[in-house]
Amino acid sequence: MSSSVHVIRARSEDIAEYRRSMACLNALMKQWEAVNQQYSEVDALKIEQIRQRFEEMKQYQKDIRRYSAEAFAHLTEQIPGMIEFVRQDIEQMQEALIEQHTVQRQHQRAQQENAAMLLNLLQQRMPEQQTLLQQLDEVTKGEQTSSAEKILSQAILMIGQQPARLTEAQQALAQRLKEPMPEEQQAITQQGDHHSSQSLQRIDRHIAELTVLDPQQDIALFMQRAAELDRLTQDSNWNMLKDSLILDLAQATRHARIVTEKRQQLGLLLAGLESYHSPAISALIERLNLVLTSRELQPLIEAIAVAQAATEQQQQNIAALARREAVLDGLAKLGYEVRESDAEAWLDDGKVVIRKPATPGYGLELAGAKGSERFQVRAVAFSEQRDTQRDADIESIWCGEHQQLQQILAETGDRLTVERALAAGESPLKVARPADVPAEQVDYRYRGEGSRSLD
Repeated sequence: MSSSVHVIRARSEDIAEYRRSMACLNALMKQWEAVNQQYSEVDALKIEQIRQRFEEMKQYQKDIRRYSAEAFAHLTEQIPGMIEFVRQDIEQMQEALIEQHTVQRQHQRAQQENAAMLLNLLQQRMPEQQTLLQQLDEVTKGEQTSSAEKILSQAILMIGQQPARLTEAQQALAQRLKEPMPEEQQAITQQGDHHSSQSLQRIDRHIAELTVLDPQQDIALFMQRAAELDRLTQDSNWNMLKDSLILDLAQATRHARIVTEKRQQLGLLLAGLESYHSPAISALIERLNLVLTSRELQPLIEAIAVAQAATEQQQQNIAALARREAVLDGLAKLGYEVRESDAEAWLDDGKVVIRKPATPGYGLELAGAKGSERFQVRAVAFSEQRDTQRDADIESIWCGEHQQLQQILAETGDRLTVERALAAGESPLKVARPADVPAEQVDYRYRGEGSRSLD
């Protein structure tokens, strides 16, 4: 064949993509571990299985090139699935944490309500118990959270020791506080109380979301507004304050979820960029890292776009150079003269011409766009003044060498296929200049109408 179009996939570009994907997975696993430490009800068996699988995948990095192309491709295909699995597990644990925080807030509210009732009883019947009264007052304000149960128990015990001083209704109240209700009965009892209404539960849920998704965010104002609702009686003003708080919290939680998602996306992109170990990329990473802590959505979106573009550019650069180096290394093994600068020249100029001492006066022209897997190879002559009877022999030689080149590349895990080709003798050979020969030293002209190309 005189000219052919090939598709090349180099092992080196696959390895670079594997390392980038593993860097992303490693960054995500750190986030996963951090969430695990916060969640008290983790499935120990599941956690151990995920850690073990991650360690198994990391082992492949120690000697990547010893794996066959098929085994390596199979491994690489598993990484995106693992990333998605870990991402979903993080989301599930975060949802469980949010539920935990919601329940804790509801439990704290119940403590405050009970403390308020006990405080009222003690103020009427035991005003001399100033220390306990002060502690109960602190519980009603959301303070003394760690010792609230102890303080409530102490108050209940003290009231129980003074039955004669209490009215029948007060004794019944003390008894109710003394005997915890089953969770089901407690839920039913609280349905009629505005403090346990659906609206307050929504508020608790939103505050829990903000606490889990963005622990560094200052939610003191939201907490103050929620506490104010707890102190007020339910009326039209209460409803207005409640609706306003719910709207503000809903907007804040939507924003927090989007920002959390974008931060994670940017963090993984930066982790992938770090795997390239490029000085220019390092400067970019340092600049984009400053955006990771931002709570503003627009800077995160812009940083993600920059990081994605940089990733695509790096992938393209690595792939382009790896493909050209693989082809040129293979041709060098077939006896062609290949210089270290030929791969870069091919990248810069879009083509390169190499010669073979065994076939003087002839060579190969390699051409192809930088970002494409496809490239064209054509047999070329170095002079118009030649014995054109040899052209057919040169084309036949290249046809055989192509098969040898495929075998050589396959041995190193590179894949070369022919997409289309012109048969030997189908068009006159193009006249070209070898890459190592200055133009002024060669007498050649490109053929015009008679020279066909597959471009």
